[in-house]
Amino acid sequence: MRSTIAFAASALVAAAVGLALPSSAQAAYQTTPARILNALDVRAESNSGYDRAKFPHWLDVDKDCQDTREEVLVAESRVRIGGCSFSTGRWYSMYDGRWYTRKAQVDIDHHVALAEAWGSGARSWSKDRRTRFANDLYAPSLNVMTPSLNRYQKNAYDPGQWMPPKNRCRYAVDWVKVKYRWRLSIDSREKAALQRILSGTCGSRTVVLPRRA
Repeated sequence: MRSTIAFAASALVAAAVGLALPSSAQAAYQTTPARILNALDVRAESNSGYDRAKFPHWLDVDKDCQDTREEVLVAESRVRIGGCSFSTGRWYSMYDGRWYTRKAQVDIDHHVALAEAWGSGARSWSKDRRTRFANDLYAPSLNVMTPSLNRYQKNAYDPGQWMPPKNRCRYAVDWVKVKYRWRLSIDSREKAALQRILSGTCGSRTVVLPRRA
């Protein structure tokens, strides 16, 4: 009975984003970014009441001596690093094309900013769920980024307000993935901007449907 219910639930998810169910041996569903975008709820957003302290982050969730920031640095370094203490590596800030070799030189950016998440659904979450969002190691959620790009250009903007100078397709694809994963809404201006980016080959490529958080 349990497997029947699970299959039915999977069928509903698949139908919502316009994809075919995989065989039982296939671990992931495939779809397109454009279909994921169309599966997102469109609602007006407000950041009223937002406080960064409501999203505890950079925690050592798995107690391995590396907090979330360090986990991302290890995962994204182009040279092998590890251990409980490191200061150097090799990192690429994909949205402006700059390279760095010292961890103090880079930010770890929440792709969907905490304030944006608050306004698009997280205001109603428990503290535990906000903590999980802020420390989510799902690859598109957190990125190495040039500090000035993160703090003074991207800030807490959505794609209707700002897009990066490089890799806009990747930015839009990852944006809809994170919003879908966390069941966050989008506003009408945000959707229009994403539709412009995802209207061509960028939006029709095959991607893995994110697991719901």
